[in-house]
Amino acid sequence: MTELRVLVTASGWPTHYMAMVPLAWALRAAGHEIRIAAQPSMRPAIVRSGMPMVPVGPDVDYLAVRRRTLSQEKADGTPGTTEEIREAAAADDGGLFGAWAEATTAALDDTVAFARAWRPDLVIGDTMAPAGLVAAHVLGVPGVRHLWGPDVLGSEGGEKLLDILPGYWEPYQRYGLDLRGQDPAHRTVSPCPPSLQAPPAPTRLQLRWPPYNGPGTVPDWADRPAGRPRIALTWGTSTTGVLDGAGTSLADVLAGLAGLDAEIVVAVTAEERERLGTPPPGVRVLENLPLHVLLPGCALLVHQGGFMTALTAAHHGVPQLLLPQLPNQISDAEVLAGSGAARVLPAGRTGAEDVRAAAEALLGDDSHADAARRLQQEILDQPTPREVAATLADLAAAGT
Repeated sequence: MTELRVLVTASGWPTHYMAMVPLAWALRAAGHEIRIAAQPSMRPAIVRSGMPMVPVGPDVDYLAVRRRTLSQEKADGTPGTTEEIREAAAADDGGLFGAWAEATTAALDDTVAFARAWRPDLVIGDTMAPAGLVAAHVLGVPGVRHLWGPDVLGSEGGEKLLDILPGYWEPYQRYGLDLRGQDPAHRTVSPCPPSLQAPPAPTRLQLRWPPYNGPGTVPDWADRPAGRPRIALTWGTSTTGVLDGAGTSLADVLAGLAGLDAEIVVAVTAEERERLGTPPPGVRVLENLPLHVLLPGCALLVHQGGFMTALTAAHHGVPQLLLPQLPNQISDAEVLAGSGAARVLPAGRTGAEDVRAAAEALLGDDSHADAARRLQQEILDQPTPREVAATLADLAAAGT
């Protein structure tokens, strides 16, 4: 086996990087050399995953960019079809998509310079970090897009959508590349199971994602069966940061759950714990506990609809109650609800009584648990990270 050099480019969202960690581990375990290129603020997340980091570009405040663009999105969620997204982009005047292009290309020159010096055989990039694909084309090596949710850009018509997104092609054009009318990725890796994914695309590789939510210590009770149904509650750090504390009240959600005959465990960051206030008696509140440690013993997960959170629950066959706050969360929640493994509470209907009633319905109806187990099996049927790593190594060895 030839040892390859693999460059992985990450955006400024730690959760998006976590989606790529299992594949990076598999490549490293197969004997390949890995470098993770990302903005300096990503260092803690990358180092905690055991991977070597290369800082590139300045820090971009992704939450600030998201706040700036949020008002430009449709109130009913990010459009779900290519035609709807095309219309939204055409009317966007460079706002939403242009701002993302601005944020995610800040590290472009540093990334290309490092790639030229290090000479990777393969480049894998977060779909929100296009600098990696640019570097791959500059070097003439295979470039791979790594997803964390539904694949809009790689689905049918996606290459046409790219042509009208403001600023999308500017990083490529800066290096003399004209790829308009085609998908710039040679392959796309999808941890999203097919039933939740966009229609099949010929270059897409399915991946069984073994959940990685960061390191942590396993509490002594986590691996023991609970005497009552165990309900986990978590709130995404991105949602909290974008909305700056507005939106659905975490305290209200917890008050609704506390009225159930169930064991309640809240997994939050230190900042979210401050917002939570004093929890009801008997509620466990834990800081920085990885969900993949907590969820195996749970009967229900309540969260804001982050897709990687949802995939973690799906991998463990846990039904979900979704309280989406952001437009992309709303559209993703609808997809998950369509599987039968989740229920959705829309904004404005997330008071304590609403939450309690929805949780009772999920716990009391076996059809949701059955659907969650079917989704779990679908995930387990996908190729493992080792298998996908081998496929990508063959791609790199062939040079196409």
